[in-house]
Amino acid sequence: MKKWIPVWAIVLIPLFSIGTVWLRLKIIRTTYAIHEVDQSLAKIRREKEQLLVRVAALRSPKRLESLARHQFGLAQPRSGQVVYLQPSSSLKN
Repeated sequence: MKKWIPVWAIVLIPLFSIGTVWLRLKIIRTTYAIHEVDQSLAKIRREKEQLLVRVAALRSPKRLESLARHQFGLAQPRSGQVVYLQPSSSLKN
């Protein structure tokens, strides 16, 4: 007696096989995309840290004082150049 394969099995087995391969490929593509995003995020974080260090260096009081003295020709004010202001009574309201 000859065994026969049902028609639905002939249709479903290749369909499931194709579906499985498609899902695996989709998973691989998604994994690569996630990896690329992780690398980009790490690069951006490194750049942020470098920029924060640069901002801190640019804001340092020693650097600002050096710029004021050498580039702009500024100096510490003499005692006669300092003016102290009192808040006016109209601003206290």
